[in-house]
Amino acid sequence: MVERLLLFAEGDTVTPATVQAALPMQAVGDGNVPFSGTGTLAARVEQVERQMILEEIKRHNQNITNTAKALGLERSHLYKKCQQLGIDLRELRK
Repeated sequence: MVERLLLFAEGDTVTPATVQAALPMQAVGDGNVPFSGTGTLAARVEQVERQMILEEIKRHNQNITNTAKALGLERSHLYKKCQQLGIDLRELRK
């Protein structure tokens, strides 16, 4: 759990929001797809990636450039990743 907290933390600070984001039973995105912690490794990784991307998009007010920078990705790679994970960016902007 400590490792997970450090992965979710911004810099050296662990905030209550960081703890909430690191909890494995937290709802993903809009709350319709819970993170179950079961399934194949690939399915679990997709769930965590989807959750992290949705949280960053929300944190950066749907600004994809800033979201990509925060995640250490190229903007084009973030678009591709969202497409792979079934994240509809147009729907999020509404």
